[in-house]
Amino acid sequence: MLQEVNKADYESCNADHPFHNWTTEPGRDVVPLNVTRNYYFISGRGFCYGGMKVAVRVENRPPPPTSAQLTEKSDSSSSPIVYIGQLVLPANFIIAALWDAFTRIWYFQN
Repeated sequence: MLQEVNKADYESCNADHPFHNWTTEPGRDVVPLNVTRNYYFISGRGFCYGGMKVAVRVENRPPPPTSAQLTEKSDSSSSPIVYIGQLVLPANFIIAALWDAFTRIWYFQN
């Protein structure tokens, strides 16, 4: 049972008042991270105390660089530009992997 909670409940592993309960088939939960904000997810079956929780920060992409910034970057040492918005898809895979691991552990213990 994957639950979205607030920061205080995330830190204390309190699943009493979730914002949303993301439970479908084992390991098949999909959580849309399409709003710029912090997300806090915990296992609602007590596995949170063992570390089954994840916090995700979703940010907007920065504006595209202007031509002056591109010229300035090409003159200086080249460092890669990383867009935070591109982390949404990997974050979904992380959440899915954690959920899959959680459901496998729970299934084999019951």
